[in-house]
Amino acid sequence: MDTEPADPSGTPALDRRARRPDRRRARTRGAIMTAARTLFAARGVRRATIEEIAEAADVSVGAVYFHFQSKEGLYLALVDQALEVNTEAMAAVDRALPPLDRVLAAGHAYMRFALEYPEHFQMVALRVLDPQADPALVEIEDRVAARVEALVGIVEQDLIEAMADGSVREVPPREVMRFLWGAWNGVTALSFRPDRLRLTPDEVQRTLEVGQGILESALRRR
Repeated sequence: MDTEPADPSGTPALDRRARRPDRRRARTRGAIMTAARTLFAARGVRRATIEEIAEAADVSVGAVYFHFQSKEGLYLALVDQALEVNTEAMAAVDRALPPLDRVLAAGHAYMRFALEYPEHFQMVALRVLDPQADPALVEIEDRVAARVEALVGIVEQDLIEAMADGSVREVPPREVMRFLWGAWNGVTALSFRPDRLRLTPDEVQRTLEVGQGILESALRRR
């Protein structure tokens, strides 16, 4: 039996047509996630509606439910995506570096994640929900907390190793990491302020670099 001609890559035309719906679905799913990420960051999960998301993505309301079943399902998909991007950014730290240098490099990696992917950063580090707790989203927030604890735990272990090799003076590692995590998030979060206190990305970077220098000077054993 004759088959349809293949394209220059050798893929039969029938196979190409079979994959078109998958590509369309992927584009639709991506458009929905992009629209929802922007709306959730700007208005909060509780206030943003499926109808607003569908309009922003230029798709039907039914398409949103087809791909994600619910607003919570859509939020979960976005959280998982943001956590993956955050994990990849932190994994860029060279594990061959000395322990203290790994701690400092983690700060730079986290800053790059926050500045290059601000809406992902909001998903991971800033509460984008309304002040009232939503029981339907508690499990998702727990997932965020667990992943963040794991990432911060890696940096904490690097700090412990730095104390063990004598490059860092003895400090309470858990409390130091709480301070670092809060400082990284707090300075970066200033870039989201709507008023004159807002920092530009360059100001965030300079501020964190100054802080890193102070931290290194304070921690390094004389």
